[in-house]
Amino acid sequence: MWSLYVLALVPILLTLTAASTPIFDGFASPGLEYRPKFRYWLPDASADVDAVVRDVGDIAAIGAGGLEFLPYYQIGPQPTNWSEYGFGTEAYRVIFRAVMEAAAKNEILLDFAIGANQAQGVPSDPEEVGLALEMAYVNVTVPVGGSFNGTLPLSTQPSSPVLSQFMYSLEEFGQQNISAVLAVEVLNQPEEPAGTVVVGRIIDLSGDVNPETRSISWTPPPGDAGSTWRLMAWYQRYTNQRSISGGPDARNFVQNGSWIVDHFSAEGAKKMTRFFDEYIIPETQDKEALARVAKYAWEDSMEMNSALWWTQGFAEQFRTSRGYDINDCLPFLIRADTFWSAIGVPYGETFVSPNETLADGCNDDYRIVLQEGYEQYIRAAREWAHGTGAEYSNQPAYNLPLNMLDSVPLLDAPEGESFGFDDNANTYRQFGGPAHMAGISVVSSECGAVSSSGYTQTLQDLLWHIRRGLATGITMNVLHGYGYSGPFVNTTWPGYTVFGYRFTEMWGPRMPAWRHMNDTLAYVGRNQYLSQTGTPKVDLAFYQYAAPYNNVGYDDNNLEQLGFTYDYLGPRSFAADMATVENGILAPSGPAYKGIVFYNQTKLTVEVAEQTKKFAEAGLPIFIVGNPEFHSIGIQGDDAAVNSTMEEVLAMRDNVFVVSEAKELPDALAAAKIRPRALFTSDGVVNWYSFWRNTEEADFVFLYTDGNATKSVNVSFEGVSKGAPYILDAWTGDVAPLLLYSPDGLNVNVPVTLAPNQTTIVAFVNTPDSLAPPPVTFATAIAGSVEALKYTQATSSSSMFAYLSSGPSSIHLSNNKTLYLTGNPPSPLSLPVWNITINDWQSTDDIYSMDTAVKSYSYQNRELAAWKDLDPETLTNTSGIGDYSITFDTPSAGTPQQRLGARVHLGPVKDSIRLWMNGNRLPPVDLTGSPDLVVDITDHLAAAGQSNELRVELASTLYNRLRAEKDTISTSGIPASLSNAEYYTENPPRDYGLLGPAWIEWLEIVEVL
Repeated sequence: MWSLYVLALVPILLTLTAASTPIFDGFASPGLEYRPKFRYWLPDASADVDAVVRDVGDIAAIGAGGLEFLPYYQIGPQPTNWSEYGFGTEAYRVIFRAVMEAAAKNEILLDFAIGANQAQGVPSDPEEVGLALEMAYVNVTVPVGGSFNGTLPLSTQPSSPVLSQFMYSLEEFGQQNISAVLAVEVLNQPEEPAGTVVVGRIIDLSGDVNPETRSISWTPPPGDAGSTWRLMAWYQRYTNQRSISGGPDARNFVQNGSWIVDHFSAEGAKKMTRFFDEYIIPETQDKEALARVAKYAWEDSMEMNSALWWTQGFAEQFRTSRGYDINDCLPFLIRADTFWSAIGVPYGETFVSPNETLADGCNDDYRIVLQEGYEQYIRAAREWAHGTGAEYSNQPAYNLPLNMLDSVPLLDAPEGESFGFDDNANTYRQFGGPAHMAGISVVSSECGAVSSSGYTQTLQDLLWHIRRGLATGITMNVLHGYGYSGPFVNTTWPGYTVFGYRFTEMWGPRMPAWRHMNDTLAYVGRNQYLSQTGTPKVDLAFYQYAAPYNNVGYDDNNLEQLGFTYDYLGPRSFAADMATVENGILAPSGPAYKGIVFYNQTKLTVEVAEQTKKFAEAGLPIFIVGNPEFHSIGIQGDDAAVNSTMEEVLAMRDNVFVVSEAKELPDALAAAKIRPRALFTSDGVVNWYSFWRNTEEADFVFLYTDGNATKSVNVSFEGVSKGAPYILDAWTGDVAPLLLYSPDGLNVNVPVTLAPNQTTIVAFVNTPDSLAPPPVTFATAIAGSVEALKYTQATSSSSMFAYLSSGPSSIHLSNNKTLYLTGNPPSPLSLPVWNITINDWQSTDDIYSMDTAVKSYSYQNRELAAWKDLDPETLTNTSGIGDYSITFDTPSAGTPQQRLGARVHLGPVKDSIRLWMNGNRLPPVDLTGSPDLVVDITDHLAAAGQSNELRVELASTLYNRLRAEKDTISTSGIPASLSNAEYYTENPPRDYGLLGPAWIEWLEIVEVL
């Protein structure tokens, strides 16, 4: 970790004066809107109001910018009477009012769920307009040589054992309106897998059925004696799916739970917002209170089921939009990727056609019309949110057969998630690209959920998820999450825990690492501040048409190895206001893409083809990777127009490049003279990422690696030679001149060393007058034992110092001089034995109290080891805080002129940590994946011959204690062992604590300039 500060090691004295312009002041102390938030889970409205208010205060006190308030109402048996404590009841209003007041008092922002649970439903009388609809079907087989004369059966609701684990099942009641009847020829295709029906001819019999009696008489066409046919009756009906269950003694619709609304029409959004207006904020003072604190009205990812997604008037909308009737397409819509997260089909069978183009065209058209309805839903919800004084955010489109990339620009703040996206950089880029083209600065992520066990996530683990997103398009993180901390029915210490103890995480004072969380939140907030500031600059754009979204995208890392950044753009972004080309650059006032890549993307609308032609004519480089044969989207698409237009594009050989495979793309980019803005010129660069933001004051470049080893990489920053280079420390807010770099024409080369899961920020400042002035002479190359360069600035002078380990070294300076130095510091000092106190966190004698009891165990002069090995009988099941202290003397210098520096090595540290040196708390420790945590202690060393005291505080997770008491620790009466026993069996107690080896590395400090 130390080697990062070869760039610039910032002394404490600069922190008071380094950042004194608005943009750097904002970096040092970001406003609320830039700080990360917590998703807050309220179990139900029986929660103690004072405890909820205290939770809001704790979230504010730790440095978060706000909370995402979610009335959770977990699926399963009701822990309390939701007739009294359900969503929209008087008890719920009391809590929501208290939350608004607490947010105002504590001066933090409030994002609020519009509906209950995932925010997808509200109380309603069943089967009202605005509730979710579906198109369900039922089969009747017509035997070979037979006929049908009778009443068509009604449909039944589909069931899914997988989805029913976290969604309510569709309930079997209500009106069914017959919408279509099809005679479907079933072809005998034995090679097809079970559950796959190959469809031949389709005959629409909708006009032959009596809609009142459902009676029909039908005989297959003459000459088809050997064919098997089915009659498929299609019914429009309500899904009857709840988002929360009704109370046991419900006397009105508010007490009867919440029903999922129609997400494919404006009426569905209005159903939600009307209820919110009338039952959540019914009074004028409620609306005024909300306007004071609200940031976003919000909805989670869509978690709902259906036989086939539908809405009122869908068939008519389809006919208007696509130019033909949908009936003959209906069977082909029943395939896995039409349904939630492509988990399965509703009745166990899928229908295919020998004509794949026909079936694909049907699905394309269906999804286009479904998308049109979903956009109506978004616009209505957004309009309402703006009327409340809030903006609108949701997790758009994914999980359903919708176009995520084209949905992102419709939102004020699109939100993704690290869990649902599997921390996939390409998926984050699919959010970032459309947002960049729409001028949206806030791209949010529900961050940190992991399917494992609650109480297992370290701050290092959390930062890995956060940094992955920040590097590839995310600019705001909503941490998953913070659970209600007060007493709750049949719930033991450490407190109410969501998802049956199976997911991370339950942040708050119940977690030992909470005492260190403010440092981490400040670090994240500073990075998010820069990620939202100015204008993003991205090297390339990949066109992608996908419904549902495709989380693979460009599946080669050869662009990342060079340093290329890239986004994904859908058709809507091609038509954005800033989608113009100047000087061969797309969207020069925005992300300023240097080229567009079509990677195995052959589906184009006519408008995208025409816009691509305009881009190419204006000089934008276009790269076609894979098959250059394009076609339109949908059955009635204009293939001729698309092909003709793209043939013209392909003929523009000067700036249109066609390659057959991804491995050829880097050479094609080089041929077009396109390089990354942050070019990695070293070999073997893997898993390094960057983002670039441009402002009038400076260009800021964030660099990150999630590789598995510390690596030094030479980075060539393009076109920044007129700016003064600085390093920004997101852990402290300090800004200091960069001391090691080499100008290269218009570019600047900087050697950057990062440990695994580490970041840094380099800025090229146009007017650094109010910052610490950069040195006139700087280092351009170092070799040998130079461990760091340090710069000090006084009123009338400045100095640069080299920190040397043992051995020869050289420093080449920008004045073309080379200094040859030999470091001769004292030998390293081992720190083998420590005084250790382990503070064991556990429940009090009253396990239903949320208070934490702490038992302390002290050990004198002990070697470092995991707690469970330090004292196996006592500490194997311990979680909590470890305090370590040790004393050592500062050695005498070898000569009267020699100055010493020092850094302490602590070995691998997986838990959160703070250090004190001689009573002085050291700056926050950069939490990375390094196998050796190294911290500079130079500025707090005692004089030669005097004693130093080093104190280390380390906070663990609660996993070991949870695992040990899994049978008694419970939420709502359900013990952790019932829901997550397998995990506890497979995962033994964790190795908490300082493991070492620990030692002091002495350094010789030599003045360079």
